[in-house]
Amino acid sequence: MVMKIVCTVLLLAITWVWLNRGFFSSLIHMLCTIAAGAIAFAFWEPLAHLLLGLSPDTGFLSFIGYVAWGTALILPFGLSLLLLRYLTDKILSSKVATIGIVEYLGGGICGAVSAAISVGIYFIGYGFLPGANSVRPVDYTQTGSGIGSLQRTGGLWIPAERFTAGLYSRLSLTTLRTGEPLAEWYPELDLAGYSINISATGGKARPSMPAEAINIKKSYYIGDATGSSRVSDLLATGTTPDALNQPYVGLDGETVSTGRLYGVVVEFNESAKEMNGQVVLGNGQSRLVMRGPSGGTIAAHPVALISQAKSSDAELYGRFPYDSEELFIASVGGSSKVTMGLEFVVPQGYTPEALVVKNTRVMLGGEADQNFASAGARFSALSSGGLVGGTAISDIDTTDLQRLETNPDRSGRSTNREITVSDRIGYSFEVRQKGSLEIDEENGVTRGTMQFLPEELGVRGVDRKVIVEKFATADDVVLVRVNVSRDSPASLLGRAAKTVDRVLPPQLIDTNSQVYPAVGYVYADREIVKISFDPARSIRGLAELPTMSSSRSDQTMTLIFRVSKGVDIEYFAVGQKVITELDPPLATN
Repeated sequence: MVMKIVCTVLLLAITWVWLNRGFFSSLIHMLCTIAAGAIAFAFWEPLAHLLLGLSPDTGFLSFIGYVAWGTALILPFGLSLLLLRYLTDKILSSKVATIGIVEYLGGGICGAVSAAISVGIYFIGYGFLPGANSVRPVDYTQTGSGIGSLQRTGGLWIPAERFTAGLYSRLSLTTLRTGEPLAEWYPELDLAGYSINISATGGKARPSMPAEAINIKKSYYIGDATGSSRVSDLLATGTTPDALNQPYVGLDGETVSTGRLYGVVVEFNESAKEMNGQVVLGNGQSRLVMRGPSGGTIAAHPVALISQAKSSDAELYGRFPYDSEELFIASVGGSSKVTMGLEFVVPQGYTPEALVVKNTRVMLGGEADQNFASAGARFSALSSGGLVGGTAISDIDTTDLQRLETNPDRSGRSTNREITVSDRIGYSFEVRQKGSLEIDEENGVTRGTMQFLPEELGVRGVDRKVIVEKFATADDVVLVRVNVSRDSPASLLGRAAKTVDRVLPPQLIDTNSQVYPAVGYVYADREIVKISFDPARSIRGLAELPTMSSSRSDQTMTLIFRVSKGVDIEYFAVGQKVITELDPPLATN
């Protein structure tokens, strides 16, 4: 409501100002505004990707990655308009006089156009900023046949955003046509940002990701090749006779009667993860751009997401329909990469052109890799493991490895102390000492890096409610500690580790060949203790770790891994080079 009031006041105020400036001045300002908008949209995507590339993963400036898309549109528009107005004021210093009603009428019309473009661009850009879901021109369908679908629900009282989106979309196909028209890739431009910000954390989740975060693994169709299948039949939620058909409507509230389902299997790397180390997707955060028989494009949000159903089983995937409000599906486990499938309704006559996930667009070319005649055939492929596969490592190098026995003692516990399942930091300190470390309500470290003096750690006679001594974790993952100090079988100073490239990452490998990267470490020597932990960003190479020396006996370092609960860890490796084999594999139940 506040945003609608502010935008309405701005629209009226800008129009009033230019109405009173006269037709000629208002006309010049309108032309400058149109040109500034064209410049802003022309540089929008390149500038956004540039800002994403400059944004660090952690630290104060990491916020750039969250505001890149909104800033890349609003800022160039404002700067371009200021520059164009300055130049035109210098060149056109005199005013052309008109009389009476022409002066006011012309000034009002041009002023209204300028106001609509300015407010429209601001409103569209604002939609890409975190927290923008407090204003929802797109929202869940509340009742009827499409409950759970996203649908246009209105917008500003004076629809400046729809006018602006329509104007520049049209210009991108005509007067300002380019090889990548705005109209083709953003057919619902005014809704795109607001859809993305319908997220699990109240619009504050990651609204964008770099292009390298996404890898298309395969695609498939469900339904008749001519697109004549009944969509309601394809949206069956199961294979039993009493299975329900999922309700669905398009963005404009239209019911799609005939067509096909199109599925895309996507592999996400850690750049797509939220701060808690999971990939989380609602149906507003991805869309499929489709080209129609007349050449134009439309956009649609997914009707379902396929994701790993159990953290301990890398091959067990489930299909989760987006059939209710505020449904956000998170990845499970701690694998370095996450594989998910997205399914979309494709109306008859339309062809998929591009997949967009959190503003990252990936082109879809050629025929689908698989075709299923019915929803039941797809479910069969899903249950057999033939539809979606996990991310596994192959061709590991087991030469020069150290074998670490993990046989349990009489109490049933492993005698191994070098690679253990534990969320403990190994040190304790008071909450007031946390510095740049972030902690949760249970005093678990959620992320951050902090360096202490050894004498600052260790607390006595203090209420345990203010003591920090563990890392935070989730229900479906466990933390595994690996001692890589000089005298450990998993040492990074051993014979096997010395032969690997320092750009390769340390990782654990389970018995299913699934990979789990290190997400933190605890380093100590006689002068410092350094704690680093970030579930959303793994250690990408040994070069990122503190330097260890075989000549120093005071150095210790423990690596922290985030592992799916229920798997069995078989190897500790650097890249594909195995450093330590656990015999038998370490259970993480």
